[in-house]
Amino acid sequence: MTQMLSENVQAAIDKSGMAKWLGFSAQLNNAELVYHLTFDEAHIGNPAIRALHGGAIAAFLEISAQCELVQRLDKGVAIKTINADFNYLASSRAQDMDGSAVVTRLGRRIAFVEATGWQQSKTRPVAKAMFRFRIGDG
Repeated sequence: MTQMLSENVQAAIDKSGMAKWLGFSAQLNNAELVYHLTFDEAHIGNPAIRALHGGAIAAFLEISAQCELVQRLDKGVAIKTINADFNYLASSRAQDMDGSAVVTRLGRRIAFVEATGWQQSKTRPVAKAMFRFRIGDG
């Protein structure tokens, strides 16, 4: 059963130029956000092996993590990436990528989020990332 995204998530997607370039979208299925990168030839990093660029994958995972976090926050609360750690686990292909993210800790000022991207099977991830975000303007 598909439900509506929160206004926060849709606003985060709409205001991101990178999300537009990636063909990024999100869908809420049974209370879980699933993220989608729509393949484009511009996303290819290595034309010899037709693999997605690592930066495109990293941007996809970061936007996924941001959306997961803003889904849980009040409208208008600012977030800023403090740091990120990426692990590329398998070679990507010239095709769409799906992803998910989990908020592992949500404090008053800091949040920790893990994001995973896959192409053929959720059980065989292409990349994983861990993010730390600052919450609020202060």
